[in-house]
Amino acid sequence: MAIFQPKFQWLALPFISLAFHMHCGFKVIGRENIPEGGCVICPNHSDVIDPPLVAACIGNKHRIRVMAKKELFEKKNFGNLITWLGAFPVDRNRADIKAIKTALQAVRDGNKLLIFPQGTRDAHEGEAKEGAAMLAVKTKAPIVPVYVSEKKGFRTHAYVVFGKPFYPDTSSKDYHAISDDILKRIYALKKEIPKK
Repeated sequence: MAIFQPKFQWLALPFISLAFHMHCGFKVIGRENIPEGGCVICPNHSDVIDPPLVAACIGNKHRIRVMAKKELFEKKNFGNLITWLGAFPVDRNRADIKAIKTALQAVRDGNKLLIFPQGTRDAHEGEAKEGAAMLAVKTKAPIVPVYVSEKKGFRTHAYVVFGKPFYPDTSSKDYHAISDDILKRIYALKKEIPKK
């Protein structure tokens, strides 16, 4: 059974970053906003390459765990690869207690937890699941909103913008309201991208 291999992640991320630089020439804004210690990193999701792209932008100075849909793990070789790189499966069709426990422990251990609030790349700008909000409230960890530009074709000069971390109201159980706030903060980062 495959398990997370931090050393493999550390070695692989620079090569993943290089591959994306060659493909879409991405630029990072606000990387200094990533705090020390455990946090919940929340990007928008419009493309299948968003998870490895954001991980590459975070860099290998931090340990990264990624909550990913369980269907990605069905092909054994690919599932093993992304597990070694830090991903773990979640069943989006039910309350997946194992995935929640893994995510909570990852943040408490000081990792950067990468989770997409929209849950799928087919979601609209105004749609968000409650998972990221719930995890941040339960761990009392900061949330880092991240905007990833939608166009990421060959040499499109994609942008990844890290916003300032913020703490949700940990006394609140209104995860829907917190999730909406996360999305608003994500899409507000569009204005940080230089005009062409």
